[in-house]
Amino acid sequence: MTRVIGCIGCGNMGAAILKGFAARLDESEWRLCGYNRSPEKMLALKEQGIDAMPGIPDLVNHADLVIVAVKPAQAAEVLKIAKPHLTAQKTLVSVMAGIQMGTLRSLAGNKCALARCMPTTTALVGSGVFAFCFDDANFTRLRQLELLELFDNIGYCVELAESRFTDFSALIGAGPAYVFAVMQGLMQAGLTLGFPQEQSRKMLTELFAGSAELASRQAKNFMQLRDDVCSPGGLTIAGINVLDRAGLSGLLVDAVLAAARRGREMEA
Repeated sequence: MTRVIGCIGCGNMGAAILKGFAARLDESEWRLCGYNRSPEKMLALKEQGIDAMPGIPDLVNHADLVIVAVKPAQAAEVLKIAKPHLTAQKTLVSVMAGIQMGTLRSLAGNKCALARCMPTTTALVGSGVFAFCFDDANFTRLRQLELLELFDNIGYCVELAESRFTDFSALIGAGPAYVFAVMQGLMQAGLTLGFPQEQSRKMLTELFAGSAELASRQAKNFMQLRDDVCSPGGLTIAGINVLDRAGLSGLLVDAVLAAARRGREMEA
C-alpha cells in the first residue's frame, strides 16, 4: 500500500525535505505532496513528481505523515485549518523553530501522534541532520522508529530532549551558514591568488566534501586531523598560526553561543 507524505509550507526547508525524499524514496511505497500559499513555489517540486495540493485540508486528508514547515508566526493559523482533518492514524511533524511541544499539542488538538523536528537544509542532498523530540503520549516506540528510519534516508537523526533544541539549532541548524562563511573566505583567498572563480569553487567544494568524509572515517579528533596536515616549518602551519592568533576557534564558539542566546530570546 502506498503511503503519503505531505508538507505544508514549501519554502527552503519544506522544499529541501520533499526534494530529498523524492530523490531517495521508492515511488511504489511513497507518494509526496505539498501545499504552499504561493503556488509558484510548487513549480520546481512538481517537476520532481511532487503533487501540488489546492489547500491544507486536502493535503491533511490525503497524507499519512504531515510535515508543517511554515514560519512560526503562521503556526496557529495553519494548525487551526489542519486540526479538523487530523486523526489518530496520522503523524504530525513540526519543523517550525521555537514552537514547543505543549503549544503544538494545544494547536493540533492532541488528535494524532506529534513530533518536533529541527532539520538542516543539507537534507536537500541527503546529508541532513535531524533532531527529533517525541515527548507525546500518542507516539508509540514503533512509530518513532519508523519515522527515524524514514528520515534516515535524507540524513542523520538524533533524539533530543526539547530543552536541547535551541542549542542544537545554534550549533547544527545554523551550521551550514558557518561552513559557507568559511568557504567564502577561502574563495576570496583563491581569487586573490589568481585562481578562476569556477575553478576555486569546484576545488573548495571538493575540499570540504573530502575533509568531511575523512573525518567520518577516522576516530581521530579534529585537532589531530588538523595537525596531521601540518609539516614542521611548512606552509600549512604558517597559515594555521595566523588562524590561531586571530582566535578562529573562539570566534566560532562565540558565534554559536550568540545564536543560542538569540534562539532563547525568540522562545520567550
